[in-house]
Order: sequence, then structure tokens, then C-alpha cells
Amino acid sequence: MEAVRKPLRVGVFSDSPRQSRWIFEALAGAGATRHAEISLVALTPAPRPSQVPLLWRAYRRADRALFGSASGWNAARDLNALVAAERRVTMGADGSWRARVRESRLDVAFVLGDVDDASLDGLARYGVWRFCFGEAGSTFEPLAGVREVIEDRPVTASGLRIRRGGGKPDRIAHPSWGRTYPYSVAKSRDALFAKTSEFVARTLRELHEGGSRWIELGTEPAGAEPSQRFPGAGRLLHDISLLGTRVAKKVTESAFTLDTWSIAFRFGAEGEWDGALDGFHRLQPPAGWFWADPFPIQVNGRNFIFFEEQPLGASKGHISVVEVDRDGGASKPIKVLERDYHLSYPFLVEEDGRLFMIPETANNSTVEIYRCVDFPARWKLERVLLKGVRCADATLHRLGDRWWMFVNSAAQGEAFNEELCLYTADRLLGEWKPHRRNPVKSDVRGARPAGGLFWSGNRLYRPGQICTPLYGSGITVNRVTRLNLDEYHEEEDHRIEPREPRTLGIHTFNRAGDLTVADAFERRPRF
Repeated sequence: MEAVRKPLRVGVFSDSPRQSRWIFEALAGAGATRHAEISLVALTPAPRPSQVPLLWRAYRRADRALFGSASGWNAARDLNALVAAERRVTMGADGSWRARVRESRLDVAFVLGDVDDASLDGLARYGVWRFCFGEAGSTFEPLAGVREVIEDRPVTASGLRIRRGGGKPDRIAHPSWGRTYPYSVAKSRDALFAKTSEFVARTLRELHEGGSRWIELGTEPAGAEPSQRFPGAGRLLHDISLLGTRVAKKVTESAFTLDTWSIAFRFGAEGEWDGALDGFHRLQPPAGWFWADPFPIQVNGRNFIFFEEQPLGASKGHISVVEVDRDGGASKPIKVLERDYHLSYPFLVEEDGRLFMIPETANNSTVEIYRCVDFPARWKLERVLLKGVRCADATLHRLGDRWWMFVNSAAQGEAFNEELCLYTADRLLGEWKPHRRNPVKSDVRGARPAGGLFWSGNRLYRPGQICTPLYGSGITVNRVTRLNLDEYHEEEDHRIEPREPRTLGIHTFNRAGDLTVADAFERRPRF
């Protein structure tokens, strides 16, 4: 493997100094790591006029007012702030700027906007890079995520497109698939850009560690890039009308229905579960509440289910427990753990005869472990395993002499559900360290944990949530093929999806002995 010791030298080439905040922060963040530095900023002589038609700009303003986040991802920032004045270059028509660029001995040329990529061939060791969007890897940012919303596609892809020149085919680095919000371009783009802004630093880290071989081994082939431009006025009117109809449907649906989760359990069944709830006993929450994230445990011949309990519309939930019997009976729920912040997903783990719970505490930017001091109702904080991280649904598994923690992770301002990260420790209450390949998966169709890992024969499986087109639409059961300090890989084996018309989602599945539990999402009339 080729050693790359010095920080990678990155040049930024743009048709305008004014770029969206998410782009500026992506580049600034990459330049602040030990893996890379921003060596120059090269701009065309005059900013290009807006490529966005007036009609579409009017729609986007209305859409953003209704559904856009307050993150300010579109607020303009000046690229010149990335470097000192002596490292700024103007890409004039005479081409003399190329000598300045060659002197910088760039490793990567990162391009934004209407700049001719071919004019940069040979000026950067590892080629010309751009943000790309959609399954075809388009680099036309003004339409990023737009067609997916209009055409009601469940996922929106993004990554980095690498042009190497010399007749070599393009490659895609850090391919990722996020949820599409079919009623709002603004909401989809906000989520898309928040996540994609992390890719530059991550990919430069991979290149810094892997050298030139990483381009072939750590990226995927790219297809021919489509020529993408805004459609004519007639097509725009049609698209905006379609989106308006969808917005009206969403508003009406929210006004007249409530989303709620309930718990289902059964005893004795073996083999794969296909999502059908026939033969399950149902635990319905009281009106105005929802119950989700069930984790079962069998103690001295008795059967208990720990779960998240939350009033509809409330900002936080707590952990409760019920005892169930084989005839379908259930005790009254008992609240066992509550904090000033949201709790859910009460993962249970035993070690050395002691029972622990690791509830989701992402709103506190921690991963906390609680020890049971009086089963089932009393729990004491034993240790904070991780601090300063937004991790959801921590799921632990012991393999050999190591513990592994699977979590859904998101930076501040980003949505959960799309990126799976790993942490590892040699002891349950020891020091947990991040996996060097984090995030090990970036796909809304199965990244977020959906219950404990389990063995079937000699194969290890990890359930993951399918969070599109709805949050918790189903579960993908993934076979773990590689899990070590340097690698993680899994392959989808099968899916568990709702089978009844009234059930729209399932997002947690667990077993303890012969007790199987799951949760079910339904949409009920509000009145």
C-alpha cells in the first residue's frame, strides 16, 4: 500500500465565490483535519448568473417557508475565506493560472458549479472531484434531490464523483442512500446536504490512509453522467402542480389521523418470521400514547417485555415494563426509567450474572448503561459509555473476546436513520473506541439497528430498520460477513415487512427463549 504521510493538498475550483453554507463547511471541515489542507481557491473571472428559473425559485421559497429547516444550509458563504489572499487564483481565459496551480502540486481538485472539468485534467494527482447526486451520479447540484421528490422515489443517492482523466472511467466514492420526503423538495434537500457535507472529510481520510490503490479498491464504478438541466416552463408547471397536490394530501392526513405504535408478542414459533401478525397477542397502548421498541427477557420462568412508552405529541419518552403470559395476558405497565431527556430502545445485556440496560439517550449526546438493582423496576446508572456523540439504538454483541456496539449516528442538525457506526471494547464497561471505517454503512434502507444480533446455524445476522418511504417501514435482516478492527461488511438476507393492510410499519424485532416480540405502526383516525 502506498504511504501518504503529509496532508493531502486540495484545490477548490468554482464559478462563484458565494456558495451554500453546507458546501463551505464541507470543505472547511476537511481542511481542518490532519488528513488534508485547502491549498488554493481558484475562481472564474465573473460569477455565473443563477441557473434556476424564476418559477422554480418562487416554488422553492414557498416550500422552504412550509417545510424547510432552520439550519440555514442555503445561506451563502465566501470560499475566499478558506485560504489566505496569496493562495487565491483567477482562472482567466489566457490559461496562465494553470502554472500557478501546478506549483501547488495538488492531490485533489474539488470543483463546484460551471467549471470545465477537462481543463483541470493532469493538475491534481488523484483527479477532479465533485459532489454527485442520484443513481446516475449527476453533478448538477441545483437539481440534487428534485427528481426523486417529484417522482416519489423512496431514496435519494449522493456521493463524490472522481474524474481521473486519461481515458480512465469515473469512480463514485462514499455512495450513500437517504430518505426522500415526497411532499417537499426543501425538506429532502436539507437532509441530503446535511449528510453529504460529511463526505469530503471522510473520503479524504480514506485516500490519505489508502493512497492510490484506494481509488480502485475503495470506490465504485460510475456510469455515464447524465446531462441535467432545468426543464421548460410547461414541465415546471406540471411538477409544481404535482407537488402542491401532494402537500395538500400531507396536510390533510396530518390533520385527521394519528400515527401510533403498539407491541405484539407470541410464544413457541420457530424459524423465520415474515412480518405477519397472525398468532401474535397484541398490546395496545391507551388512547393518546404509543408503545414501541420491545425487548423481552425470561427470568425464573416469567416473561417480561421492556419498551418505550410515550404520550403522542410529547417531546420525550420513558422506559416501562409489562409481564406477559402464554395465554396473552399482560400486567399493567410499570415505569422503570425516566430522565430529563428522551429514552427509548431499552437494549438488555447480561454479563457475569448482572443485567444491564442501554436505552437510547441520543438527545443527551451520550450512550449510557444502567445496572438492574431490583428486577424489574429499579435501575442505576452504571457508566456513560460514550459522550459527545448523537447515537441512537445502541445494540451490543460479543464476538470472541471483544464487544461490538452497533449504533445509528448523526451529526448535530442531521437526521438519524441513515448511517451505521461501530464501536468496540475488550470489556462491557471498558473504553469504547470507534471503528476506523465509520460509518460502516450509509443507507436508510437498513443502517439503523432494529433489534439484537442473532445466530442462525453458524451465521450471524443483524436486523436493520427500513426507514423509507416511512420511518420504520420494515426490517432488513443482514448477514454479517466480516467484522474485525479493520473491516465490516454485511449482505441483505431477507426482509420482514407488514402483511396486514392496517399495519404500515415494523421496526423492532427481538427474541428471548421462545418469546418473540415486535412492534407495529398504524395510522388511525384522529377523531
